[in-house]
Amino acid sequence: MHIALAVFVLVGGGLFWWHRLKIFNEAAGDIIDCAGRMRGHFRRRKIRLQAEHSPLGAIDDPVLAAATLIFAIIAEDTLITDNHIDAARNVIVEISHPKKADAAMIYAKWAFSQIGDTALVIEKVSPLLRQQLTEVEKFELIAMVDEAATAVPVSHHYGQRVQKLKQRLGLEID
Repeated sequence: MHIALAVFVLVGGGLFWWHRLKIFNEAAGDIIDCAGRMRGHFRRRKIRLQAEHSPLGAIDDPVLAAATLIFAIIAEDTLITDNHIDAARNVIVEISHPKKADAAMIYAKWAFSQIGDTALVIEKVSPLLRQQLTEVEKFELIAMVDEAATAVPVSHHYGQRVQKLKQRLGLEID
């Protein structure tokens, strides 16, 4: 009887410790899985942030940059309508071919919908325009923004955005 009891105690103890090790193994696996998910989350976030900026980073044409900038400023915080596209296109047509203006507006609308932040658009696009445009052309760009803004209702941030654009272009702020 005592031998059977000893075997029963040994088997019971072994099962107890086997169960405890199994629980520890599952807990360690859960911790490793959680760490992997967090690592993946941060990697995806980094890639998403890079992708958000890529539509603006791909702009290397001043006409395209101007179209994107004008559209972002006049379409900020409003429901985007065909009037916004037409207003921006009408001022872009003055400096480029109509087909190029159409393509620029399609890209501008897409890029702004990807970014959604006018301040970021100004921040990322204005260095190209600052390099590529003369002083006279920079003032003409500001006039184009004003002309497009008169055709549609604009955000209450409009004045701030124009001031920031002037500052980023290196123009004297009144």
